[in-house]
Amino acid sequence: MRRPSIHDSGVLAVLASNAVAPLGIFFLGWSTTVLFGVFIAEIAVVLFWSMVKMPFAAKRPNNALGERGLFGPLQTKRGSTSLPGPLPPVYLRNVPSVVIAAFLLAPLELAVALGVFGLADPTITDETGGRILVGGLSVFIGHGIEMAAHYFGNGEYRNHSPRSLLLLPFKQLFAVAILLFAAIPFEESPGSDAFVAVVVAGKFLYDLRTLQLEHDDDKRGIFYRLYGSEETEILPVPVSEPTGEPVHCDRTNRWVAVADALYRGVRYTFTSVVLLFYAIAAALALFGGDLVVVLIPITVAGVFAGVKAISRYLRYGTVEYRCYGDVLVVYDTLLDEPQARLERGAVTDLTITTDAVDRLFGTETMAFDTDEDDSPDVQLTVPDPAEINGDDANENHPLTYPHVENPEAVADAFGVAWRLTSESDERR
Repeated sequence: MRRPSIHDSGVLAVLASNAVAPLGIFFLGWSTTVLFGVFIAEIAVVLFWSMVKMPFAAKRPNNALGERGLFGPLQTKRGSTSLPGPLPPVYLRNVPSVVIAAFLLAPLELAVALGVFGLADPTITDETGGRILVGGLSVFIGHGIEMAAHYFGNGEYRNHSPRSLLLLPFKQLFAVAILLFAAIPFEESPGSDAFVAVVVAGKFLYDLRTLQLEHDDDKRGIFYRLYGSEETEILPVPVSEPTGEPVHCDRTNRWVAVADALYRGVRYTFTSVVLLFYAIAAALALFGGDLVVVLIPITVAGVFAGVKAISRYLRYGTVEYRCYGDVLVVYDTLLDEPQARLERGAVTDLTITTDAVDRLFGTETMAFDTDEDDSPDVQLTVPDPAEINGDDANENHPLTYPHVENPEAVADAFGVAWRLTSESDERR
């Protein structure tokens, strides 16, 4: 007799967790309140375990990542940090996804799910509450076993990005909404056998369809085409760094990097939708609001400024620029991982600019331009896995070196001093 594999154990655990509510209906006399309560508990459980998985996901989303936005600089980070014990490494670039899921997506999804639960006209008593707790705990344990066996034990974390891990919660939310719509004809008798049969049968059909798509590489459902899946995410490849010692190594002064991060954080709040919070604070103060109330939107804006500042510092404040003659490498000393590389022959232009931080500290910002097109491809659906472009880690993308104390030394070591001289003459 064949012993069940780790993958089989994970599938069986998921099936067992999904069977908790139907078994309770048919054998334990659970009400529809308990049924929907366990379904909502399962959504919360899936969200929780998905967020636990996110820091370990080795892939990155297939959509373009840029420097703009609140988390843009941090999401472009390469490299991981090892943890003690049997757990795989965690990736700094996944932190923004965890934050967004925990403070935006999870509350929104749970609010919608609880709204669905409320439409079922639940009657909560001590008995039903206890049954929901037992059912939810069973689902929690079942999905926990699945995560340990399949995601960690079978190395499935290598096939996911944080975004692909959120596919299941999104699908479950839509599934519950569809179930509710299908059960509307029975809303006047929510405890009837027909109502229960529609809900239970619909849930099992959803589970069977999910398993079918997971085990058939030739099938892709609507969610997979519009949102993508682990097969369409990109596995990052290392940035190639020349052997030997660099001929020149340079980095932004730490205090300058801190000042730059604070400046960018505050500037972000005035150049994005966060500005709305300042307007709200001004309106509250104008109409005589309490000081505590006025400070709330300002505090929220301050949180956004702090997050942007941290993201900016971790992007530029922890890296050094290593020049190997005809190759310039951006190396992160915190993660001990190359972040980008630029070949001298690919440089088409070198621009020197100064911002408020440069003028304060007497530094300059170098921008190396190339012919590489960074504009993202816009498509209605996600391409098939075979059509997804791989990681472009070693392509010559434009590169920025902010707040350089001696740009002439960097340009000379890289062999593009003639471009710097030309630009300097024009500026002066």
